[in-house]
This record gives sequence, structure tokens and C-alpha cells, in this order.
Amino acid sequence: MSKKKPYAAAEEQAVEEAIEEEAAVVKEEKPQEPLMYVGPTIPGVAIQNVVYTDIPEGAKNACKEVPQMRNLFLPVRQYPMAAQMLRERSGFVYVAYCDALNYKGGTKA
Repeated sequence: MSKKKPYAAAEEQAVEEAIEEEAAVVKEEKPQEPLMYVGPTIPGVAIQNVVYTDIPEGAKNACKEVPQMRNLFLPVRQYPMAAQMLRERSGFVYVAYCDALNYKGGTKA
């Protein structure tokens, strides 16, 4: 049987705490990627093709009612894919766009 040294457990715990602290610092340092709203303009919610650093409060509230609308906030680098889905009237972005139109009070495109 091998015996653990009495300080080994304390060292292991200290190492685990250091790793957790480092992971927390990395999360804080990583800036959120800017998001473009590719849905229809909805007053008090969001404006079409505007880049946001944080999702507006009005949009967060709308996403609680219509969860699909969260799919309309995409990293800017994904805009070409979203535009293609809207042109072709297919894909998750188009479905979310239609849901946003219904939320706005319009009709499906």
C-alpha cells in the first residue's frame, strides 16, 4: 500500500484552485464577439443590420416570448450565410425572421 503524504491533499487542492482562478480570468478577458441583428426592425427591440456589442434589453425580453428570435443575433462573420438563408427563404434564420415578423404584428414573408 502506498501512503499519501499529508500535505499532498492540500497541494492538490491548491493546484485545483489555481486552475479555477486562471479559467475565471480567461473568461473575463475574452471579449464578447459583436453580433449583427439580421431580423426585421422592431421598435423597442432591435434595428435590422445593426451590430450590437450586447443584446438590447428589449430584444432579450422578446426572446423570452419568441426564443427563435435569438437566432437573429449572429456574429458579423456569419452575415453572408444569414443573407443567403433569407434570400432562399430556407433555414433557421428564415424561420426566426418569420417568427420575428409575427411578433412584430406583420405577416410571413
